[in-house]
Formats: sequence, C-alpha cells, structure tokens
Amino acid sequence: MSTAFGKALNVVAGRYWWVLVVRESVPESPLAAQIMRVMRGRCSGHSFVDLSFTGSMEDCRRFQMQNGGADDGVLLVDDETPVKIVSDEMDSAVDFPGYKENCLDNVKAIGGDYSVVAMRASVESVAQDVQKAGFKLLVHLPSVFAIVESLGVSGEGVRLLSNCENGVARLLLFSGANLLSGFRVLGDSCDSLVKYARERFLLKDAQEETFALDMESIAKAAAEDAWLFRTDGMPAFRIPADRAALKRIREAALFRRVFKVCLVILLLSIVVLSLFWVGVDVYERRSQAMVQALNSRIQKQKDLAMVLDKLERDKAYSERFLMHRSRVSTSMGLFAAHVPENVWIVRWGLSGGAHSVQGYAVTSEDLSGFLASLEGERSLVNVRLRTTEKTTWKKRQVVRFSLSAEDAR
Repeated sequence: MSTAFGKALNVVAGRYWWVLVVRESVPESPLAAQIMRVMRGRCSGHSFVDLSFTGSMEDCRRFQMQNGGADDGVLLVDDETPVKIVSDEMDSAVDFPGYKENCLDNVKAIGGDYSVVAMRASVESVAQDVQKAGFKLLVHLPSVFAIVESLGVSGEGVRLLSNCENGVARLLLFSGANLLSGFRVLGDSCDSLVKYARERFLLKDAQEETFALDMESIAKAAAEDAWLFRTDGMPAFRIPADRAALKRIREAALFRRVFKVCLVILLLSIVVLSLFWVGVDVYERRSQAMVQALNSRIQKQKDLAMVLDKLERDKAYSERFLMHRSRVSTSMGLFAAHVPENVWIVRWGLSGGAHSVQGYAVTSEDLSGFLASLEGERSLVNVRLRTTEKTTWKKRQVVRFSLSAEDAR
C-alpha cells in the first residue's frame, strides 16, 4: 500500500522521467526501442523503473500515452547513431577526413576525459524518426555515457569490456575508471573486435571481461543525470528540446514548490496549535496548584488564629483567676506578669515556696525570653529550666517546657 501511494505521489508531483532507448536496427533484432518510466527514490541514486515496454517506436509511444504520459517529454538515449569516442589521453584532435567541423556534433563527458563525436546528419535523422513517432524530445543523449555510468567501472589497470547482444558487438577500453576508447560494430562475435583493439593499442596483456547491457540501469543512469544537472546541463547532442515538454516540466517543478510550501505551512500550523494547547494545559495545571497552595495557606492561618484566640482566652482566664487569689494568687500573678505573647502556662504549682511551671512556647527564642524575664525578677531565685520538648499543637510546631523557681527570702 505504501509503495503504491509513493508511486502515485511521484506521478502527481512529476518526480519521474520517461526514458526512450533507441537501439541499432538490424534484421535479426526487429525490436528497435524500449521506453521506461523511472521514478525518483527517497534519495539520490535510489531511482527505480516502474514501467517498461519494448517494441517499435510507435508501440512505445502508444504505451507512454496509455500510462498518462501523452504530454510528457522523453530523455532519448541514442544507441543507433554511429559515434567515435575521443579520449584526451589517446587522441589529440577529432579528425573525420572529408567532413567539416560544423558537420560534427562533439559532446564532452561530465567528469570524464573523453568526448563523443557523431555526424550531425545522423543525429538529426534519429531525432526526426523519434519525433515522427509522436515523442516530445527533452534531451538527446549518446548511449555510451549512460552505459559507462551504469557499469560503474573502478580500480586500476587497463581492461577490455566486451558485449555481444542483438547482433551488435561492443568493446570499451578502460584505464582505471577512465574510458579511453570504444567500438560498436554489427556482428555476433567480439573476438575480432578484441583482437583489433589489442593490436591497435598494443594491449596483449590487458584483462578482458564481458558485461551485460542492462537497459534499466542505463535508463536510471540517464534519469539520475537529469535530476542532478537538469536537461539543459546534461552532455547531449544539440537537438532543440520540445517547448511544450519543457513547459510541463516547469509546471511540475512549480507544483512541487507550492506543495512543499503548503506542507511546511501546514506543519508549522500544527506545531503552533500543539504548542498553544500545551501552554493552555500547563497554565491550567499551574493555576490549580496555585489555588490549592493558597487554600492551604488560608486554612493554616485560620487554624493558627483559632489557636491564638484560645490561648488569649486561656491567658485572660488565668490572669483573672490569679487576681482573686491570696498569696497563691499573688505568686501566680507574678509569673503571669512575665509571660510573653507567644508563651502560655498550662500548669503551675506552689509547694513551700517552690514553684513548678509547665507550659508551651511558640519558639525557643520566646522560651528564652521568658526565662530571662523570670531571672530578672527580684522575688524569685534559682530559676531553672527542667525539660524542653518540641511538639505540635493543632498542627503547629511548639516547644513544651517545665521549669522551677523559689521565692526569695
């Protein structure tokens, strides 16, 4: 399902090339052309052929029209026009006796040290035959460039690569990865062609190999060059491109750009909306946490106010009680006079002039201030703190204490 969707998306976006390979026409090989649709892969070098048909040029044109390519141009890979390979290492000049330079079409290979030379009349004849079949030419390419690229020759040393298919014998001479020369003649055997090359270039010890002519690899090599260099930057014969086909390419390129811009805008919109909703959710959670913290603080303040109110009532009651006592009341009043705001007494006893006091203080500093105040009282001596203990009173941290003192005599 994903592969079918990817192909459909490539067709809609125009991410494909129609490649027409025109072969040498010989009686033993009546099929003279092969058309293929090359789809662009996810990255460079991963293209693939999804449609292919072999037959006459008219049949290939009908196949293209039946598959939605009536208005599409083709990359013509010419394997029919006789060419001469001119190497920078082995040939100093292009020499065709009896022909002027303006009768020749010289195409320099990209990234290579060789050129392909052909008769302009032969090139135009093939182009006219293709156009008569109804094809719209985008670029007219010598087949040797695509063949060499599809072979991917590497390494060192001199090698002879031969191929005999469909009544045509081919021979390519490589030095390392550089093409030095090449031959193509009618015939079913490459032996005579190899022998000729060994004698001409003095290559008795050169390694000889055979290669298969893979048309799909040739088509993919041509398509990859078209995506990389565009049709106007490819090494090709000087044949004018069809204007309608070029216009369709530009429209497809414009569609892809507009589609990408719309896709980017859509993705940015999704990201912005996502961030907005994330922000709303975060703000809501933080607000709830703040409300809960505020409610907790208010409740604590209420509890503290209740505790303080009770302590104030207890203190007032103790003061009133001490005011109506005799000697005991006087002594109790003496202690009550020194009780600070954050200290309260819960138990007081008097026995033979010895006082014992138990109570609570909000902090240790409040308790220290209370002791200091008692020690400064002239009517009391031997003021001692017996015990202290940190505890809680209605969920509030307090200090529970006990102390003793004696009346001065």
